[in-house]
Amino acid sequence: MPVKLSSTHLAAVSRRRRIYVNNDVGYGPPMGPEASAIEPADWVSARFSAFAQPGSQVDAVGWCLDEGNIAAYASAVLPELAYPTLLRWRQAGTDLAEVIVAESHRRGLEAFWEYRLNGADREIDVSTPARHPLKDEHPEWLLPGSWWKPGLWNFAVPEVRQYKLAILREVAERYDLDGLNLDFGRHPPYLPAGHQWEHREALTDFVWQVRQMLQGVAETRRRPFLLAVRVADTVPGCHFDGMDIETWVQRNLIDLIVIGTRSIQVDLAGFRQLAAGSHVKLYPCIDQHHSPDGYHAVADPRFLRGVAANWWHQGADGIAAFNFWNELPEFLPVGGTPGPMWEGQSVHALAYTEMGDPTRLAGLDKHFVVARRYGGGFYNRLGYRWDDYLNLNHQAPLPLVLGADPAWVEVYVADPVEDHAAQVAGLELQLLLSAAIAPEHLEVKFNGVRLQPPVQTAAWLSYGLTPRQLTPGRNLLALNWLGPVGPEPAVSLEKAEVHVAYRRE
Repeated sequence: MPVKLSSTHLAAVSRRRRIYVNNDVGYGPPMGPEASAIEPADWVSARFSAFAQPGSQVDAVGWCLDEGNIAAYASAVLPELAYPTLLRWRQAGTDLAEVIVAESHRRGLEAFWEYRLNGADREIDVSTPARHPLKDEHPEWLLPGSWWKPGLWNFAVPEVRQYKLAILREVAERYDLDGLNLDFGRHPPYLPAGHQWEHREALTDFVWQVRQMLQGVAETRRRPFLLAVRVADTVPGCHFDGMDIETWVQRNLIDLIVIGTRSIQVDLAGFRQLAAGSHVKLYPCIDQHHSPDGYHAVADPRFLRGVAANWWHQGADGIAAFNFWNELPEFLPVGGTPGPMWEGQSVHALAYTEMGDPTRLAGLDKHFVVARRYGGGFYNRLGYRWDDYLNLNHQAPLPLVLGADPAWVEVYVADPVEDHAAQVAGLELQLLLSAAIAPEHLEVKFNGVRLQPPVQTAAWLSYGLTPRQLTPGRNLLALNWLGPVGPEPAVSLEKAEVHVAYRRE
């Protein structure tokens, strides 16, 4: 039977949530092994700076303080981080988690708790893993042969689900949070490799237990407690990792779905279909630290504008940002980093004033890019691409080897450029190949229109487009290789981008 949700709960799900930020603050003082003189007020000023700027469209922040196996707060369930500055604050009566929630609410922001279900066991960094006492005591609770040396939890084991529920109950009962996000992106697998879908009821049971626990907390405090999940970028990808996302929606176990991790393209149509008629809201997500391959921390706001515009056009309820740099440059003396910079300002801070409003995005220059497989982070470094789906963009179309048959790639362009042709100052297709070629070796069509010879810069080819050649939404790029086919290394299409520039009034 579906969980019964109150009208107050449904109203909370439907709050304005233009940008949802998964904010990983488990770095820099006080979250480090070196002592620091930083005080809580300084930390708050820095960590909230991008959200407090004029014009910010951030409405919800999911706070990630730790990796889920060791606590940044005084815990009766988990081992605690022993960082000296964090301990100094705690001994002086400052609970960092409590401060974060209170300061979020004071600024009109929703506060979610980000929980990494299979996060790292560490105090210093992920190259020097700590040992979790329960993992030593109960090795049978772990997945065999894990790439993570201390072992990953096996959620097919009932005791693991009970232990994780106890961790989350402690947080939910202690802090005045608006919601909790179960982050399945950190890190699959959660179930025996090669048998995840066969064990899907285990993850469904866990999500159900979390929902029931949060409903009990909500009843006690007389205020809704929302439940979000962060899952793969496609519905079948969720199945591959043992997540029966359809059942979670049908049984009202969840409220928000954060879709994807280091994603540029997500299966929004598929998620919209499974969420049709439900209260569930959809938030496609891009990670700019563990990034989409070839698009790490892009120092150009036009990239994020194109990603966000496409997602709004495809029916997103909001935009989720993960691992953005959230400190403004002037706050660097007290910690953090501004990340990529553009004309003297933080690209990510600028994005927070643009990505959450499709009308604001409408007249801004954009780059609409095609997704690439894999990307930064553990999996790409380890070459671990077989036993799980999340984090890897397995089904992205690029790179694409060019050969005897024509190649076909869809390019999604949200902007109706033909309707606003008078405002379009520049429109071009940019292709990056794996090697420089003779331009006559490649024939290119866009929506069936043969394009004129390109301007070549090293391995990049630039083709002029006209507004009439584009359609809002899905456009079809076709490439016909006319060069030699033989024992030489094959040429591949590495990137495909449509750049749109508008006249400034």
